[in-house]
Amino acid sequence: MADIVTTTTIADNPREAVFAFQYQYVDTGNESAVTKIDVSSLVNNSNGEPCTGVRILECWWIIQGMTVEVLADASTDVIVMHLAESQQGYHNFEKFGGLPSTSSYGTSPTGDVKFTTTGSAAAGDAYQVVLRVAKEY
Repeated sequence: MADIVTTTTIADNPREAVFAFQYQYVDTGNESAVTKIDVSSLVNNSNGEPCTGVRILECWWIIQGMTVEVLADASTDVIVMHLAESQQGYHNFEKFGGLPSTSSYGTSPTGDVKFTTTGSAAAGDAYQVVLRVAKEY
């Protein structure tokens, strides 16, 4: 039986998007650079231009039994945030416009957001992460 993984788009408009990500270990193991936000699939701006990257404005998380790395996709993925094992928390980066755009990290960035987990190996290991992001065009 596979691990239980869901992505829910709570909001997606030309200015920003909000996503909820859930993962529960069953028997598969860690996620490795799994795409969570594909910027090319987000709503275009009013000029019809596609989203090329996002800036993380806020992050809420609850993690049990593993760590979660939030990555900016590039030739070599870049860790944007490291969410520690068995922790819960909230970060607000909105006061200064959010973290740098995911399209600005590394070499050949795609703008996509990926997750990698480490330490997932027992029943009950899980995460819930919510990201509110500003869109870049």
